[in-house]
Amino acid sequence: MSLNVEPGPAARDSGTDNRAAPAGSARAGDRESARPPSRRTGRVLPRLALLIAALAVAGWFGRAPIRDRLGLAPAAPVTGAADTKGDEAPADPDSVTLDAAGQTRIGLALGQAETRRIVLPVRAPGTVAFDERRVTHLKPRTPGRVLSLAVQPGDRVEAGQTLATLDAAGILDARNGLTAAQAALGEAQASEAVAALQLKRGQEQLKFGGVAQAEVERRQVDLAKARAAIQSAEANVELYRAQYRRLAPAEGAALGTSAVVTPISGIVTSVGVTLGEVVDTGRDAVTVADPTRILVLANLYGPDTARVKAGDSAAVESPIPDHPPFEGRVRSVNAALDPATSTAPARIELDNPGDLLRANMFVSVTIAADLGRDGVTVPAAAVQQTERGPIAFVRVSADRFERRALRLGIQRSDWVEVQGGVAAGESVATAGSFGLKAILLRSLLGATD
Repeated sequence: MSLNVEPGPAARDSGTDNRAAPAGSARAGDRESARPPSRRTGRVLPRLALLIAALAVAGWFGRAPIRDRLGLAPAAPVTGAADTKGDEAPADPDSVTLDAAGQTRIGLALGQAETRRIVLPVRAPGTVAFDERRVTHLKPRTPGRVLSLAVQPGDRVEAGQTLATLDAAGILDARNGLTAAQAALGEAQASEAVAALQLKRGQEQLKFGGVAQAEVERRQVDLAKARAAIQSAEANVELYRAQYRRLAPAEGAALGTSAVVTPISGIVTSVGVTLGEVVDTGRDAVTVADPTRILVLANLYGPDTARVKAGDSAAVESPIPDHPPFEGRVRSVNAALDPATSTAPARIELDNPGDLLRANMFVSVTIAADLGRDGVTVPAAAVQQTERGPIAFVRVSADRFERRALRLGIQRSDWVEVQGGVAAGESVATAGSFGLKAILLRSLLGATD
């Protein structure tokens, strides 16, 4: 016999679920795979942002333990020894202490602040020129034709030397005039003798009534006229004699010639005539200059025109190789400025041995301008520049140097005028003073090395 047992409701439900599950899972998977990627990404990003925010909040509240584990915790405030150190007096910011070994190491040297005459070197360009008092412009003494010319520019001549000869008709005129004047003088003298004799006779005849008184007086007038004529004739003789002597030819020269003779020794700088040329008395025939003592015209600009005075010493550097500067003195400073350059020339006189300096040569001039006062000065190497101005280090003990702020005046390459900060007689650091400045700056910045 067979028994047909039907499954219960639970078993039917279970079996139904088991059979339906695979089919449902497959369909769900197909739907998930068929869903677009952008929709999946849109669901993931909000979850990721939420996770990051949660981690950040957790890190903020838990940062102290983490820093403790990593050794990054803030340092505890310094107390005790550090506070005690802050109460100590700071180092003197205006002094440097350096022992003998340190001074030797930086090459320290000392100088003295002293009182001296303040002399300012004034440098200016200059030009060499002949002294006008040592230049002669020789002109013909009479019009004539040039017969001979004995010199040319650059020749050295001596005083009294004949430089040129002219065929001068004026000499003959002067000689003839002298002869005529001498003859007139002789005639006047004869007339004076006759007038004197006639007056003497008239005076004798007047005693016994031989002549009238009026006749005697007329003879007196004639004598006075004769004497006046003598004086006039003598003047003419002297005039023609002087003219002839001025125009007379040199000793041994031919008559009727006139010589151009130099009155000074020097160098011929120019010749203005040629052989056979007819010249007159208004033209320079030869120019002679004495170069043994010469002028330098230094062009002063601005305030230097008031600083430089007559008598100041000057050194002139020339382009002559291996020659020391020429020494001279300022003769004068021109009162008028050159309108083209706004400079005033200072005339410097100096000797010119060997005629080395030539006219129109360009030179460099240094004038020691005496400013007329005394002042305290220190060596130029003692002055150091800082942001607050110039300073110097004054030695106050064997190993201590004090910084002093300076107020400077005249500054030269060898010394500097100090109008405040250092007194005369104090010792200042010269060589090595820059090392003292460096040490002071390091100590102010807190360096320990």
